[in-house]
Order: sequence, then C-alpha cells, then structure tokens
Amino acid sequence: MAETTDPYELALGVLASTPAQVATLLEPLPQEVWTWSPAPGEWSPRDVLAHMLHVETAVIPVRVRQMLDADGAPLARPEPASESAPPAQVDALLAAWQSARAENLAFLRTLTPAQLAHSGVHSAYGRISAREHITEWAYHDLEHLRQLHATLEARLYPAIGGFRALYSRPYPTDEPGS
Repeated sequence: MAETTDPYELALGVLASTPAQVATLLEPLPQEVWTWSPAPGEWSPRDVLAHMLHVETAVIPVRVRQMLDADGAPLARPEPASESAPPAQVDALLAAWQSARAENLAFLRTLTPAQLAHSGVHSAYGRISAREHITEWAYHDLEHLRQLHATLEARLYPAIGGFRALYSRPYPTDEPGS
C-alpha cells in the first residue's frame, strides 16, 4: 500500500478506487434490491448511484473548473437532478458513472498546486479551494459507500435470526426488512 500523509493524494486514491468498490458491491444484486429503499425517506442503491452520477457530471467538476477559470468567483448552484427523467437501467447508470469518473480523474491528475489553490465562494460554506472541494468529493464517495453498505445490511438483517442480537439495526424502521 502506498504511503501518503497528504489528504489530497489520499482523496485521489479514494476517488480512483470507489468505482471498483461500488461495482463489486452492487453488480451482483438482483433488480429488486437495486430499487429497494431500506426505510422511509432513504435512497435505494439506484437512487444513490443516480445522485453520484449527477455530482460527477454537474456539480463538483463544474465547480472546480469555475475556480480555475475565475479564482474567487461565486460557485454556481447546480441544477437539481431531473425527477422526470426516465430511470436508467442500473448497468447503464453504473457504466455512465464509471466513465465520467475516469474522465474526471484524468483531469484532476493534471492540476498543479497553484491551480489547486484557486478557490470559489460557496453560498453556504464560504471560500472553498479546489483542493478542499476535491478532497470533499472523496469524502462524499465514502459517505455514499457507507450508505450502500447500510442498505444491504438492512436487506440482510431480518434473515440473520438470533444473530441480530450481535448487531445494531442499520436503519431504525418499524418493521425489519420492510
């Protein structure tokens, strides 16, 4: 394992490894699990992946490019993902996200320290450097990996019988596995 103490380099490693982790976790799932929500208000794995694709194509790389074009500029609020768009097949959604990630990683690896110091002003979080936003992007991936794991745990939890005493419920619902 490569050793680095630089959070940015660690972030690039996370961004590079997330597509394989998501694919390994989700590709073998049946369609019904892809669209299953573990609790009211929680996203299905398909919803999570659709959100990640939206962030990958319409949010963070757009903001980073804004910072590079005009240091200190206000960061545009992204358009929300279209609720009226037809649901993509999950394999196509996964492939689109993986392709966009590969393109974004190639771009990120070209950035210089001077470019990473460029910043933008976020309406809620203030001045954010490109380096900070890219590092947050990796954290965003990890948060959604945790969410995907919890969803699969919620699907399995009702079927582990007495072993449920060993584990906390992944989502507090009225009925396990509902």
